[in-house]
Amino acid sequence: MTCMVKHMTAAARTVTQVAFQLPNDLLARVDELASRHSRSRAAELRSAVEAYLENLREQAIDEQLAAGYGAVPPDDDLGAAMAAEGAASLKLADLDW
Repeated sequence: MTCMVKHMTAAARTVTQVAFQLPNDLLARVDELASRHSRSRAAELRSAVEAYLENLREQAIDEQLAAGYGAVPPDDDLGAAMAAEGAASLKLADLDW
């Protein structure tokens, strides 16, 4: 893949122009999407990259949450005490479920 990079500054935001090659069939799909959304090819590619990076970030958070919830507290008595305290708080709240 050939890639050219050019730095530009626009309104206090630094942007970098990147040139790269795509297979013709992939480029045609990007162009069709851009046409359907009345947006530029560059806007569609930016959106795709942003969505991909956001997806990776969310996956990492999900993995951290799963690891955290899967961790066993060091003291089983602590876990039982926290559960009992939570149940007592719900009773005090007198919620009508």
